[in-house]
Formats: sequence, C-alpha cells, structure tokens
Amino acid sequence: MNRSNTLAPLTAVLEISRITLRQLTGRRRTLLLVLLSALPILLAVAFRLANATEVDRFTRTSFDAITVTILMPLVAILFGAGAFGAEIDDGTVVYLLAKPIRRVWIVLAKAVSAMVMAVLLTGISTAIAGIIVLGSVPDGIQVVEAQVLGVVVGSVCYASLFMTVSLFTRRALVLGIGYMLIWEGALSVLLSGIANYSIRQYALGAAGLIYKLPIETARLSPETGMTLAIGLLVITLVVATWKLMRFELPGGD
Repeated sequence: MNRSNTLAPLTAVLEISRITLRQLTGRRRTLLLVLLSALPILLAVAFRLANATEVDRFTRTSFDAITVTILMPLVAILFGAGAFGAEIDDGTVVYLLAKPIRRVWIVLAKAVSAMVMAVLLTGISTAIAGIIVLGSVPDGIQVVEAQVLGVVVGSVCYASLFMTVSLFTRRALVLGIGYMLIWEGALSVLLSGIANYSIRQYALGAAGLIYKLPIETARLSPETGMTLAIGLLVITLVVATWKLMRFELPGGD
C-alpha cells in the first residue's frame, strides 16, 4: 500500500511531463528556436575558419553577447510561459486540476518539462559552439564547462520564473521579452547595483564555480550567484503552487 502511494505521484508527474513536452515541442515556434540555437554554432564555425580561438574574444562575442543575452533567456521564457499557457488559454487547465493530484506535483512536472527543454536546446548549442572554437586551446574545456553551467542555471531560473508569471497573467511572454530586453539587456549591464535581481548575473556568477570567464559585466561571486539562483527557484515554485491551489473549478474546489 505504501509503495502504491509512493508511485502514484511519480506516475502522475511522468504523465503530465509527457503531455507538456508534447505540447512544447509540437509548436512551430520550437522549430524557430532550434534554428536560433544554431546561431552560436554558426558563429563558432566562422571563428574557427578565421583561426580566432582566443578565449576572451569568443566568450565576449558569442557567449556573452548572443547566448546569455538573447538565446538563453528567449528560449527559457518561451518554454516557461508555455508550460501552462496553452491550457490556461483554451480552458483545459480545469481538467488537469480536476485530477486527484496534489498541486505541487503538477507544478513540478510543468517546471521540469520547461527546464529540460530550455537546458537541452541552449546547453547543447553552447557546448558544441565552445568545443568547436576552444576545444584545443589551454583551459578551453574548462571555459566551455563554465559556459554550459551558466546556461543551465540561467535557463532554469528563467523557465521557473515565467512559468509562475504565466499563472498570474496571459501576458507572461510579453513581460518576459520586456524583462529580457530592458532589465537584463540594458539595466543590469549599466547599473551594477541591481545585480542581485538579475538572472543574467546569476548565470555569469554560477559559471565562475568552474572558470572565471573574462566578462566585465559579471558582477556576482560564484557563491552569491548560485545562492540567489536557488533562492529564486524555490520561491517561484512555492508561489506557483500557491497560485495553482487557488484556481477554482466549476461547481466546487
């Protein structure tokens, strides 16, 4: 009996994750994101052909300017906002909530699905691009590992945050793109005082656990970046669970 009770939530999480992954990967925008994720790889090929394999130059041009600033947040925001977005838009979320499953398991299933998609898409692109350019230079593999770690941390934070935002408003995607362009793209670069509230800075800081990347805009220590990232993840998941518990079903709760 105890084993049955233990397996029930796991089975529910796996089923919800399977459905969510199918929803996230079945849209045309996913194909566009795959094409976008090829940009760092194409740039890496250009660097390699030009024999420009300097760690500093490649990190600033490809990783900082493209991957962390554009690719990582855009991919994670789209997947995060889409985890609940389609079901809320068409009203089918009530069928999901009608199932005898604790809300926390639903949130975890949705969050993990969005995070996995974001991490895979951006992380693989970052790893391939880094190996193409830095695979044969001193400390190159460490630099690539640091970049991938930063992408993983940033993707998880973005996906979790905007999955939660999507439970409060149908404009989560618009808010996410605005956040990416204004707060992260401009303000966090110009104003060092808001680093503690910047997912971009969490990602750059976390990368320092493996290698201190030559990026002037990295303003948080590795320990601080990871601590704040974990804190954001926990808070967003708790808030998402709280919000989901307050969705009312027709005819009762």
